[in-house]
Amino acid sequence: MKKGEEKKISESNSRNHSVQRRVRQFDNSIELLAVRGKKILDLLGSGNTASVVAKTIPCAKSTVSYWKTRLVNMGALRLQCRDVVKIYSLTPYGSKLLVGSEVVGEVVVLEDHAVKFVVVERERVPVDWVKLGEPRNWVQLMLRERICGARVVKNGDRSLVIHPGRLRGFDVDGLLVESGRVVERVRGVLENRFGMVLSSEGVPLHKPIFRFYSKEAEELAKAGTTIVEGVGSIDCSPPERVPHEEYSGRVLARERLLLPVRVQGLESKVDGLIAEVHELVSVLTQLLAGNGKVEAPKNLGYVS
Repeated sequence: MKKGEEKKISESNSRNHSVQRRVRQFDNSIELLAVRGKKILDLLGSGNTASVVAKTIPCAKSTVSYWKTRLVNMGALRLQCRDVVKIYSLTPYGSKLLVGSEVVGEVVVLEDHAVKFVVVERERVPVDWVKLGEPRNWVQLMLRERICGARVVKNGDRSLVIHPGRLRGFDVDGLLVESGRVVERVRGVLENRFGMVLSSEGVPLHKPIFRFYSKEAEELAKAGTTIVEGVGSIDCSPPERVPHEEYSGRVLARERLLLPVRVQGLESKVDGLIAEVHELVSVLTQLLAGNGKVEAPKNLGYVS
């Protein structure tokens, strides 16, 4: 084989390897984008604004805008509220993409679940506590682990309260875990950056409070605010003035989240009972008619 031909074969193999490498890189980038798109669908679909999504992931706002447009065009998201900011919600198709079910998951809102810590040792670095009490400053403090809505309120020299802010999602337990993570991240900044020493465990200021912004709440709120001690309320108080169901504690919130699924199960059982009643009516009709021959119902059975 001549040197010229060997050179051409070598160049051809090199180009093929280069193309294969680029194809692999392209496939990997598509896979990463798909994961990121699903995360953006989850965050936007649970009522977060585009700016909050960009800071939570984190990613550029243009990336969120790209996926938002794409998800709206494909029918996975719909515009729910257009005010100062735009709020989106999941469509049945979006729910199927996210959780594999056509039942649209209800958005759960965990109210600011603040935790109080005892100050064992004061800060070694001067701290502007007024700025730490403003959520926007934590975006810069957390650097890569950006947190929106977190703030710290110091009560004298003996204690301080870490406020993780309001969180939205589709899972009660997941929101509690995320709230705890935010508190721990903020605590890490206070101890590592400012030299503080806090108590090993914090004390929540109150039970976790969950909100559901349902259509039923809109109808019930027209009759006024309803409060059930130890359970929750139907409320539309300021500053939001948006009707919602409010539940105190994880157990009640989980039960409320499962309510639509259980209602569907009951509807299915009722449909089965109705079918059996129709079969029985048919049998009784034949008996009363005196035909002599009565066909036994085929699908008669106990519905558990």
